[in-house]
Amino acid sequence: MSNQNSTRRSFFQKLGLTIGAAALIETEALADINLNRFSSEQDREIFLQKYETWVNNYIEVVEKEKLSKSDISNKHRIMELSEQASGWREQIKEYLKHDDFKNRYISLSNKFAESITPELEA
Repeated sequence: MSNQNSTRRSFFQKLGLTIGAAALIETEALADINLNRFSSEQDREIFLQKYETWVNNYIEVVEKEKLSKSDISNKHRIMELSEQASGWREQIKEYLKHDDFKNRYISLSNKFAESITPELEA
């Protein structure tokens, strides 16, 4: 179980979904990103809707995992959700430059962190 928690923690650290990572991103790290690639307000809103759905789905599978650690289909769902989010890092970095995105993203990330943190530390 410790390995699973370590793997999960490592995944989210790499993905940059922790609040600490979001708060520490510096402008220099973003300099090589195409500024117009993910900059429209509509694109950011669509991403936030997708991220909110993902957060809610992930919280749901974490709650199921707490109740039944032997549910193989739930473990597969966790892996699917992790894979789904694996390519979001650069997009999130770009979007964080916009306050409208940053505020809602941090709020959703707090919701996410509150749900998974007790499980990771257990």
